[in-house]
Amino acid sequence: MTKQLMYLFLTMIITRTLSSGTAPAGQSNASLKRLDRLHIEQFAVYNALGEISQKAQVTIGVDAVEPKQESTVVLDFPGGKVADLLDMFVAAAPDYRWTETSSGVIHVSRTSAHVSLLDVVMSYPGAVKKTRRNIWEDIANRPEVAAWMQSNSCLRGELFNGKEFREHDDPISIGPGSLTLTELLDQVAVKSSVNYCAVLQSPSDTPCRIQIILW
Repeated sequence: MTKQLMYLFLTMIITRTLSSGTAPAGQSNASLKRLDRLHIEQFAVYNALGEISQKAQVTIGVDAVEPKQESTVVLDFPGGKVADLLDMFVAAAPDYRWTETSSGVIHVSRTSAHVSLLDVVMSYPGAVKKTRRNIWEDIANRPEVAAWMQSNSCLRGELFNGKEFREHDDPISIGPGSLTLTELLDQVAVKSSVNYCAVLQSPSDTPCRIQIILW
């Protein structure tokens, strides 16, 4: 085979791969998953995204310094790719944007209102056969998280209904190493199959409170 023919052959293979929507090796494209028609109606963005995660069966991580007022998000999705659904969500909530990691986790952040706690790098000791609840409770014990909370005069402020850990709480393991809080929450959401997490900070003109939601 001549060099010219070999080049043409390789170009055709690459073009076909890209146009087919197939994820590259080692990468998962959850946003390409196809969905049937569905209806989303929830008060507040993080609740709407939780319903999207459940109905689309994709892992979503949310972060936002919350606005002063929330509204009800209503989406009548005619069907298509997860990416189309997320674009419809952003059209309804234009101060949010979405991205996808190489492992197929979808991150949704409020534009210009990112929670910097998620960027804190921890020297994580690992978790061996720990439940989702065990790992969630241990986050408060991470010195890097405690230091951020103290420097930002922040308190934790999750609200509970008693159902948070009734399901998807089988033991899982997370390897030790240098991890951001985002990376830890992503791993727990995926490995536990809860498929959702959110870090929410109270509005900027109010005393700082953080909710780390892993349910």
